[in-house]
This record gives sequence, structure tokens and C-alpha cells, in this order.
Amino acid sequence: MGGNNADRGARSQQKDSAEYVPRGLTTWTIDERFGTITPTVPDTVPHLFQNDNRTEGKFGEYNTTGNLGAPRIARLYNGNQDAMIGQQFVFEKPYSYVLESVNDCAYTNTKSPITNLSYMSQGNKTNGDDRLRALFATNAGKRAGMGFKVDYLYGRGYFEQQQQSSIAAKIFGSYRGERYQMHSAYVMDRTKNAENGGLSDDNFILHPEYYSTKYAPADMPVRMDNAYNRLKINRLFLTHRYNLGYYQWRDAEGKIVLSGSMDSVAIAGTSTLPADSAASGPVTVELDSTMTRFFIPVAAFIHTMKVEHNRRYYIDHQGANGFYAEQFLANPGDSINDMTRYVSVQNTLAIEMSEGFKRWVKTGMRLFAKHEFTSFSLPDKDLKQQSEHYNYITLGAQLMRQGGKVFHYDVLGEMRTTGSDWGEFNVEGNITFNIPIRRDSLRIVARGFVRNEEPSYYYRHFHSSTAWWDKDLSKVFRARIEGELAWRKTRLTASFETIQNHTFWQQIQKQGTTAEGGETDAVQSTMLYGVTPMQAVHNIQLVQLALHQDFVLGPLNWENRLTLQKTSDDKVLPLPLFNAWSNLYLHFKVAKVLRTEIGADVLYFTKYYAPAYSPMIGGYAVQDEGWRQKIGNYPWVNVYANFHLKNCRFYVMMGHVNCGSGNYFMAPHYPTNQRVFRFGISWNFFN
Repeated sequence: MGGNNADRGARSQQKDSAEYVPRGLTTWTIDERFGTITPTVPDTVPHLFQNDNRTEGKFGEYNTTGNLGAPRIARLYNGNQDAMIGQQFVFEKPYSYVLESVNDCAYTNTKSPITNLSYMSQGNKTNGDDRLRALFATNAGKRAGMGFKVDYLYGRGYFEQQQQSSIAAKIFGSYRGERYQMHSAYVMDRTKNAENGGLSDDNFILHPEYYSTKYAPADMPVRMDNAYNRLKINRLFLTHRYNLGYYQWRDAEGKIVLSGSMDSVAIAGTSTLPADSAASGPVTVELDSTMTRFFIPVAAFIHTMKVEHNRRYYIDHQGANGFYAEQFLANPGDSINDMTRYVSVQNTLAIEMSEGFKRWVKTGMRLFAKHEFTSFSLPDKDLKQQSEHYNYITLGAQLMRQGGKVFHYDVLGEMRTTGSDWGEFNVEGNITFNIPIRRDSLRIVARGFVRNEEPSYYYRHFHSSTAWWDKDLSKVFRARIEGELAWRKTRLTASFETIQNHTFWQQIQKQGTTAEGGETDAVQSTMLYGVTPMQAVHNIQLVQLALHQDFVLGPLNWENRLTLQKTSDDKVLPLPLFNAWSNLYLHFKVAKVLRTEIGADVLYFTKYYAPAYSPMIGGYAVQDEGWRQKIGNYPWVNVYANFHLKNCRFYVMMGHVNCGSGNYFMAPHYPTNQRVFRFGISWNFFN
């Protein structure tokens, strides 16, 4: 009997060992300039998972045209929206929700292969939307990781001609050795956005009582039909570095036992030689299991390469008579098929001196040079594609301190030239203090930049059937300073920025004409639209104050993000005076295993002349001063229940639960979705 029990125990132990799968996942992002690693939280956090599938952002900080994956623009100004250097293809900015940048690419290190599948949906199969995400990541040893990610979404849209579809695929790999490190990624994005030109009359939303018939969203007349914006993004990225340095062996207490190269150490004998010994030649030392070897980098050689081949198409099969203020390449009513192509090849070489390889070396330093080749293709009057090519050389340096517990800083300066003009430069930096207070730390941050940049090529040159310009624009000078205080659940940020020669898209609006050539009534349904780039002739100042404050009382949690901002000229840089996002929820566990959050969040911003969406450029433009309309002063309320059980996250939500008549626009003439049920699930598999 005892022998049988022993056999069963052995078989049980063998079975448990065979089924055991080690779990562990770390993720990080990298800086596309130098490949600097920044640890991140894996995309498995259950809190606010219900807001992952919202184009307006997790905290509602973006304006959109209403549908999932639709073009968007930040409502809170942070100083980076208008950066020109390295962001020439401006058409992808409104699709930042679906188009992943290099800086957003998350690399992984996992103890066993991991697969994540996520599915999110809202509404029904007639006018709702669906999103499917899949991630697979694995390791080849402890240092090499690789994987792929696919993100597919399809929003049918509740309003006529509002469909949006997008598929993004990414293959990534990394190797993090002591001396050699490498990160690479290939990203392919395809997005197609149907254009309807907005409602023909906002009163379908603002004053439904004006109409004898109650209109459903799908029955409300819109301005355009059978028009589309399409983007094709192809991006290849590689960054790698080789570190020069030496090794240290430390005992269990952290004391340095030996320093030197691997070749100078023979692991034999019984004597121990202190690390600061002046002895030369091979060293004989006993290294036991309590000692740990560390590689200490002294210097590094860095190479970064980024290649892009992007295309933007604007297609209107109907010619959209009665919508365009001007047509250049096609006759009114003719089919429109415009295309522009952008090619960029960037190579950066840098030499780095590492921080902290000796106790007296408190600062790291980089010297770098960058070459960028860009090519832009636009149609001419004969519908033939013509290309312009540019070569840029950038020289710069960086000082940084990331070690230590209290004081950190990072300062970078660079100048760019085409060979004949050194006018572009960028100086940016930040300083951080972490002051221990009552088992926590007070974080004080000061950051800012001074930039003088040439406007993007597409602000200076653009040729299409519905918009055409070649302009000589001045460089944009911008200076910003920002301070931040953070302690426990409170964060306060204040900033000031001044801008000279602010460059922006300007919407053009004209009254339509009748068949006899007379003007129509100045109503929304007959308005004609155009767009052109503009520069402000005077300096613009901007001030902003933001407070992030969270409260916890037992299971009750209350999160708040409040922002005040004001510009000196809201005709060229319009922003809401006040923006608020608040989230009140109960957090508890059911049966000690089911993590549960039940609550509601609300988004609100004051009325302002928000930028209008322009299908001709697939982006946002400042409203024509003669026909401006305000949006805002309306709350969007969502009620949700969010759950987490072991490797599974899932939620249910009733979005825009307070929908009724009201100004629920996030872009002029583009209402947001009405009340709609949403759900989502995300599951991790370790195998």
C-alpha cells in the first residue's frame, strides 16, 4: 500500500511539474532618437479598461467627429501638437488613436510565451462598431524577445456615410545584452475613413422639436456621399548600441570585491584581491555563489535608423457638388482621386559617455549627428506626380543624469540645416527633484523648450483637386516653461508658452450659388468649404493650470482631472477655458477573487470655437471667422462595471447615458454617438 501511495505521489508531482508554466511579463518603450529604454506598465491593467475603446481618449481629452477611430485633435494643449521636426507627414496626426508611433511601441520580456486577445464592441451589427486586438510575445533566452501585434477595428457609424476601418500590424524584436543591445520594429497601418461633411442642419440635434418628424441618426441628412480619406503607413525602425565597459563582482552585502575585464580574472585559488589593488596581470580570486557580477558601461556607440513610406488618398466618387468652395484639378461633379506620397530615411549616429561608471562621474553625455532624406510627391496641373527632395543634417548634444534618488535632469540641444540654412534649432530639458516626505516623496519637475522650426512641407506646398497652395512661410518660434508638483494622489501642473508665427489650417466658408448664379441663403446645408494655411502676424501667449486629484475612502474612489487654459488669441488658437473629467466608482472584490469597479465618469468642457474638421486635408482647421459656431457646455456621462478575474478583464458600459437634446458635438456639425451599450473582454494566455 505504501509503495502505491509513493508511486501516486511521484506521478502527481511529475504532472504538476509538466503543467507548470512560469509567468512574468515586463514591458518598456524606447526613445526613437537614441533607443533609451523607459519601463512601462503592461497593457493588462484592469483599471479604466472600459475607456480603452474610446477615440476621445481614456480621459476624454480629444475632440473627434464621433465614430470609433475617427480623426481627432487634442483639446488640451501640451506644447507638442505643433512640433515640426521629424513630423512632416501631418496627415497621420488626426489618426493617432489607430496609428502607432515608434515611441508608443511596447517591447516585451516574458518568462513564457504570452498571447493576449481582446474584443470590444458597441451597438449592433447595423451601425455599431467592433475592435479585435491580438498580441503574441515570446523570448529566445533571457535577452532576446520578439512578437507581433494586430489591431483591427471597424466602426459602421450611427450617422450616414460615417464608416471607419483600420488595420494595424506590428512585428517587433529586441536583444538586451550587456554589451550589445538592439530594438527593431516594422509597422504597417491601413486606415479608411468615410466622409459625410457633417450634418446639413445642427438643429436635428440642438432643436429636434423644430421638425414634425423625429429623426434617427441614420436618417439625418449629411453634406457628402461616397467620399473617403485613406492612409497607407509603412514604417521600419532599428536602433542598436554597443557598450564599452568593465565588470564588477559584489558580495551579498553589495561590497565590491573585484573590478576588471573578464580576461583579467581567473576563477581559481582561494585568495581575494580588493578592487582597488594596483596589481597588474591576471588576478586569482575565489568567487563563490554569494557574489554577483555586474557590467559597468563606460561609453557606447549608437546607431538609429527610421524609414517611412506613407501615402494619403482623398477620393470623392460623386465630386460632391455644392460642398467645395473651389476645385482645381477636376470639374465640378467629376470624380476626385488625389494622392500624395512621403518617403523619409533617417540615420542617427551618437557617442555616449555613461553616467556613474565612477563615483565622481555624475553626468552622462551624448554627441550626435543625424542625416534625413525626405521626398514629397504631389500632382501638377496635368495630373502628373512631381517630387521634391530634401536633405537635412542635424548636429546636437545631450547631458543627462538619471541615477540617484533625489535629483535628475536631461538637457538636449540640436541644430538642423539643409546645407545653406542653419535657422532651425531645438533646446529642451527637464529637471526633477524627489524629496522624501512621510514614507512618500514630493516630486518637483521643471521642463521646457525653445524651438525655431520651419513649418511642415504640407503647410508650404499642397496640390489637390479641392485645395492648392505654394506659400513662403516664416519659421515658427516657440518657447515654453512648465512646472509640476506631485505628492501621493495630487498633481498640480502650471505652464506658459509664447508662439511667434503660429502656423495653422484656416477653414474657408462661402455661400453657395443657385443655377442662375445667385447666392443661396447663408445656411449650413448650402455652405461651400475650403482650407488654406495661415500664420499669425503677432505673438500668442498661452497659460494653463491643471490639477489631478484622487480621493479614496474605503471602497469609494473619486478621480479628477481639471484644466484651466487661456490663449491671448482664440481666433487662431482656440481652446476651452475649462475642461473636466471625473470618475466616481466603488472598488471591491467578490468572493475574494473577482476584482470589481462599478461607477460612472463624466466629461465636460466650456463652450468655445473648436477647430472644424476639413475632409479636404483629413484634419482640423480653425473656423472661418464669419461663420463660427461654438460647441461645449454639455456633459457626457458613462455608467460602467469593470471586472478582473485572474487573467481575464471584461466590462459592460452604457455610454452617453444622459443623451437627450443638447449640444453634444465634439467638432462643429459632427455630433457624437447617442446612448449606446458597450462591452469588452481581454484574456491573457501563458503557454
